[in-house]
This record gives sequence, structure tokens and C-alpha cells, in this order.
Amino acid sequence: MLLISAVWSYAQTIPMTMFEKIENNQVPAAVLKTFETEFGQVKNDIQKGAWYAHFEHTVDKPADQGTAGTSRAIPLHYSYIGKMDGRKVEIKFTPEGKLATTKGLEEKTSN
Repeated sequence: MLLISAVWSYAQTIPMTMFEKIENNQVPAAVLKTFETEFGQVKNDIQKGAWYAHFEHTVDKPADQGTAGTSRAIPLHYSYIGKMDGRKVEIKFTPEGKLATTKGLEEKTSN
């Protein structure tokens, strides 16, 4: 029984990577600004576009005998995912708002 308790306590401290759909108001302003600057001209062409957060969920202290542990969600990146011309589009940003990667469309080029 003690071994099971020790394993359970350890398992609660292992970070979990999660991917979750979020609302526009949950996206950092720096990410929204970069999205508008780089993809403002094509955003209306992306169908069924939605924001997603990819984050790591950690528990600093495991729950012990009825007390709640301290948990944190650390953002890894934010993605805008949709479809354009029948193909999947994914635009990925760092939490600081820098463009990380794009799939399924060309980046807007400056003239």
C-alpha cells in the first residue's frame, strides 16, 4: 500500500502536455498583434478558424491526504487552425508573440 501511495504521489508531479481550444480573449495580445500584422489579409479566407493553446500542466506539490497541490499551466505555443481551399492551415506562435511555423499557406510578404 505504501508503494502504491508513493507511485501515485510521484505520478502527480510529472508534467502533462495539453492541447486545448481557447477563446479569442484568452490569446495573448502580442500573439494577436503578430497574427493581424502577418496574416490580416488572409484571415477571412481561413474557414472555421479557431485558437488553441498548447501548454504544460505541472503540479508543484502533490495532493496529500485531502490537501490540494499547487498547479501551473505553462504555455508552450498558441496555434490558429482552420481550412483554406480544402487544406488544413495551422499558424503557430510563441507565447511572446513571435511567428514559429506555418502550414498550409504562404506568409504575407512585405513589399
